[in-house]
Amino acid sequence: MPFAMFAFFMLFPIVMIGLGLGIAVWSKIVARTMKQARPVEVSDLAAGYGVVWGRVEEGNLKAPLSGRRCAWYEAWVEELRPPPRNQDRGVHASPDWERVSLDSSDQPIRVTDGKATCLVVPEGARVHETAWSSWEGSAERPGRDGTEPDLNAGTYTPPTLRVTSTMSSVFGDSPVRYRYVERYIMAGDPIFAMGEAEPRRRGGKRQGAEASAPAAFRIRKPDTRRPFVISAQEPSAIYAENQLAASGGLVLAVMGAVGAVVLWNLRYG
Repeated sequence: MPFAMFAFFMLFPIVMIGLGLGIAVWSKIVARTMKQARPVEVSDLAAGYGVVWGRVEEGNLKAPLSGRRCAWYEAWVEELRPPPRNQDRGVHASPDWERVSLDSSDQPIRVTDGKATCLVVPEGARVHETAWSSWEGSAERPGRDGTEPDLNAGTYTPPTLRVTSTMSSVFGDSPVRYRYVERYIMAGDPIFAMGEAEPRRRGGKRQGAEASAPAAFRIRKPDTRRPFVISAQEPSAIYAENQLAASGGLVLAVMGAVGAVVLWNLRYG
């Protein structure tokens, strides 16, 4: 095997090893931190890193694509774009969805246990939503007809692409289509946040959720490399998810290592 070909193919297992180890290490850190940290109610919060558990209070946000009221959102638009025509064969390959815009709420989420309230600042957090909506249209921005798209529980999963290369070759370029996706955390949802609790600064002018929130603490991204997670799932579910991700990362790394050994033997064995 020529060295240039060997070096090119060796990149793939090296990337698999690095990616797998990265996923495994980070997921293990999150799982271990969640196992060691004891969730506390908002009224028992103290300054420092920890896990707080409560319920989401009513927010004044509206998701930008649907207008649905929520306490947190992430919204994006995808466009269906066919790849360039194959000049040799005169046909199209399968089209694909490409994201054209992304918007995420940075307004603090108000969390309460019925006795006290804290503010969770979502910037920099890994957020697990409680519900999502996905619908399609022919314009980059969806029309507002007064109705809201269907609300689905759980975590968003991209649907299978149904437009095929055969359709593209028969009808020419695939028609312009857009997919709109929103992820939400809603008022009343149970929620936990794993991050840095700091006392709120007194004085000064506040805006948005902080303006009227009688909260003594804010939960934010830690200054260290410790995890920052916001989720409406049970902490045990996130723990199990990260344990599974750690195992998957190790499997990916092992597969990459096996591939690297095979390539090495082909070249130098």
